[in-house]
Amino acid sequence: MKTLHLTRQLQRCTHKRFELYAISRIIHKVDDLDVKFITQQYVSRPDGFALTDLYLPQLQLHVEIDEGFHKQQIDADKIRELDIVSATQHEVYRIDASVSIEEINQQVDALVATIKAGVEQQKVEGVFAPWNPEFEHSIERFKTLGYVDVKDDVAFRTSVEVCNLFGHNYAGFQRSSASVPGYPNHKLWFPKLYPNGEWFNELSQDGKEILEYNIESTEKRATAIEKSLTQDTTMIVFARVRNEVGQTMYRFRGVFVQDFEKTSVEAGSYWKRVAERICIDF
Repeated sequence: MKTLHLTRQLQRCTHKRFELYAISRIIHKVDDLDVKFITQQYVSRPDGFALTDLYLPQLQLHVEIDEGFHKQQIDADKIRELDIVSATQHEVYRIDASVSIEEINQQVDALVATIKAGVEQQKVEGVFAPWNPEFEHSIERFKTLGYVDVKDDVAFRTSVEVCNLFGHNYAGFQRSSASVPGYPNHKLWFPKLYPNGEWFNELSQDGKEILEYNIESTEKRATAIEKSLTQDTTMIVFARVRNEVGQTMYRFRGVFVQDFEKTSVEAGSYWKRVAERICIDF
């Protein structure tokens, strides 16, 4: 699993010579298979969406290889279904690749020292979680923690796994929502937060709001809104996304309730996030 992941990450940046050189040097000099690297990670920032060249989720560290030209702003509509990471409070480290190879190497070496120091500090504090591809998206990991939290890397390969984490024992599951044993008036919700058929669903850039809008007819929109307002259900949201290698995943986005003030037939159904963590006790 690690071999496949790392080789795919390097393959994704082969079209940029300097980026490939710097990133491969970083990975090889860190030389630690307990550290996870992701290339070409889409991120959400206060000024819009962007593509970060290298991302280390355990350290919440982004590396940008500046090749001497302005990077284009990302068209949000083209990346709605991708697994977008919020870069709020994350650290960004920039490497100037427009200089000599010796200077690039010096910058990389300084970054490698920073990465190793960060890993060591987490180990001293007892909070370092070694990269384990088989465990990082497993039910067992989060049952052990006893909760899921937006700030953690909470994503599952199927909605069945999410349901079973929350107390079900399903062999298969195809619906967009499910009940939550032990949580009255709560549902697990698996929305596609991008245009999909008759629905236009959208997650706000800060991740705190979901817009659910039926574009087919006013009648269908009104019916859906009336149903959600009547039920007054709290939604535990695991949005369907595509990860960095194109696999479908269900990413935890938080706990949402209906925003009664903003919801209307004209505007659509608005949901506001009220919690970033929910406990699991099954």
